[in-house]
Amino acid sequence: MRHIMVLPTILILGWVLHHNIKKNTSHDKQSVSDYLAKENEANSARRKDISNLPYITVPLDTLPLDITLNDQKKQLQIADYVKEIRNLSEKKMLNLIGISNTELKASYGPANLEPLSVYDQNYSKYIRTLQLFAECIYEEYPAEAVSILEYCISIGTDISSTYELLGRHYFAQNDMEHFTALYDHIPDKESLSGKNIISKLEKISRI
Repeated sequence: MRHIMVLPTILILGWVLHHNIKKNTSHDKQSVSDYLAKENEANSARRKDISNLPYITVPLDTLPLDITLNDQKKQLQIADYVKEIRNLSEKKMLNLIGISNTELKASYGPANLEPLSVYDQNYSKYIRTLQLFAECIYEEYPAEAVSILEYCISIGTDISSTYELLGRHYFAQNDMEHFTALYDHIPDKESLSGKNIISKLEKISRI
């Protein structure tokens, strides 16, 4: 009797599995089709003026770049960071976090994709360098390091280490107002980086 009951169960499970595979395959084909349609449309977009986009200007007058550390090894490191920051200050930078190449081409034309990508890379290098600079000086100059990290937040960084170091600082100072406000600055809470930031902040709050 058990053998008779097992067969229909296997058949049902097999049908469910087949149905789900077919459904997912159909969905994947539609996704690919939609992507190709959007990509084709983006490649046909006309070139637009990108001179008035919100380019980021390096605030050389306010960033604490003239700091001298007691730790000579770290001093040599920040010398390299300062050099990189000054070098990037002469280049165009754009925060294009969360914007795909297809969306860039659709908005500004495929002819602008290469320069926009370069400006985005410059921005990524900039916020990464600022993060490393802040980490390097935090032990001796916590206030100055925090000011750099807060500036990175203000220009849309999604580097989890920036949020983590700021979060630890605020939490240690019992500054829950600023700690909680960090969640509001996360560029995209549903992205991988956004979820990583939230995870790190929640871990700090449980300490």
